[in-house]
Amino acid sequence: MIALEERRCDPNGLAAELERIGGRLMMLFVTPSAEGAHELCAIVRADEAVLRLRVSLGGNSYPAVTPRLPAAHWFEREIHDLWQIVPQGHPRLEPLVVHGPEEGEVRLPDEERLEHRGAERLSGPGVFVIPYGPVRSGVFEAAQFLVQTGGEDVAYCAQRLFFKRRGAERRICEVPFELAVLVAERVSGTSSVAHALAFSHAIEALAQTEVPERACAIRRVLAELERLYNHVEATVRECEDASLSVAQAQFAALKERLHRLAGAVAGNRYLRGVVVPGGTRIELDATAADLIGSTLREWERDWRQVLAVLLRTDSFLDRLVSTGPLSEQDARDFACVGPVARGSGVDLDTRRDLPYDDYGRFDVARQSDGDAMARMEVRFQEVDSSLELIRAALGSLAPGPARAEIGRFELDAALGAAESARGETLYWLEADGPATLRFCKLRAASFVNFGIFNRVFDAQVLTDFAFIEHSLGLSPAGCDA
Repeated sequence: MIALEERRCDPNGLAAELERIGGRLMMLFVTPSAEGAHELCAIVRADEAVLRLRVSLGGNSYPAVTPRLPAAHWFEREIHDLWQIVPQGHPRLEPLVVHGPEEGEVRLPDEERLEHRGAERLSGPGVFVIPYGPVRSGVFEAAQFLVQTGGEDVAYCAQRLFFKRRGAERRICEVPFELAVLVAERVSGTSSVAHALAFSHAIEALAQTEVPERACAIRRVLAELERLYNHVEATVRECEDASLSVAQAQFAALKERLHRLAGAVAGNRYLRGVVVPGGTRIELDATAADLIGSTLREWERDWRQVLAVLLRTDSFLDRLVSTGPLSEQDARDFACVGPVARGSGVDLDTRRDLPYDDYGRFDVARQSDGDAMARMEVRFQEVDSSLELIRAALGSLAPGPARAEIGRFELDAALGAAESARGETLYWLEADGPATLRFCKLRAASFVNFGIFNRVFDAQVLTDFAFIEHSLGLSPAGCDA
């Protein structure tokens, strides 16, 4: 459970206080207080502690944090869109969640070019904007990329998401928390376990419930299995981008074997419905444990053989090495997480830094080059780590229950976290009585990592677009909750 240190702060001094504290901004959001006023809440990781800064807002504006803390830029745009609270002095206060007037509404003069607003950074003969998406070829989530170019070089790349915002945060508070976990795990289908874990960790903290040791081990197996097939999927995509059809088919077959294993063990190819507050819905008996162990031994042998060939393929390496570079300073300034951060040298992993489910010690994969290849190398190393973590978890399946009962809520608010294949996933929950929720704020890893999308396109070319996108491993669905 994450212990929070709480502080009060004045709106005019929030930016300065966050700058003084340093550390990493995890969340920034608005919540309605019991008195009907708005309260700004910042969650910060600093000096081995997690701080909650509370700011009472007397009006509909406050001095923006973004000029001093770039990591706040999307959070403050979201606050402006959803709450009509203005962060005064924000350098780019353009629509984020709400794209603009609905169909049939009158556009204001400054909204006449709303479709491309925010995409233009150059002007002159031959400079134009390519609106790529939100409907694209293949099976992709809804996202639009506005690429400004004079031909081949990318001058600037803006992105628009939130085309399918589903109101998951509101829905989580409308149903019993036993059912709300089913909503949470559908925020991003390929990260079902991570979202269910982060939500469950918050519920367990509210109720001060200890999860049984056996349930922790089962959770680790499920979480690492999910990490495996997500990292293999990123590899499939990069092979497809490089037109390596044989490699693409080989890695796709490896991914399919993992999904079939998940289906055999949990009854669901994406491991939905298995992680719940208090533990897990499923048991792993000796037969299931043996199946996982034997399947992964064969799978690892084939994975290593195919990967070794891929890493000797010049047409693959040439497209990723030096492509889409992200500096360590930018990764830190924008509070990036997951392989995106670790590929730029940031030593960050929620499983280790905010320990949960008895993960214990393990080596965190990290690269320093910051390019697309570095991000993929982090994933390749994490495949090895996940296999070891699964074996260790299977060997620690202690006798006992796989689930503890959730009692009445003892705390008013709690933070839950989990490390998805994309990075840190967070749920902030506030209780309304002994068994119901009044407020939920979730933050998927992609929400923060999308914030640096435009920065990795400096001096890049259009044909590198897919390689950069898939090396980041982003999920628009994680933002569209």
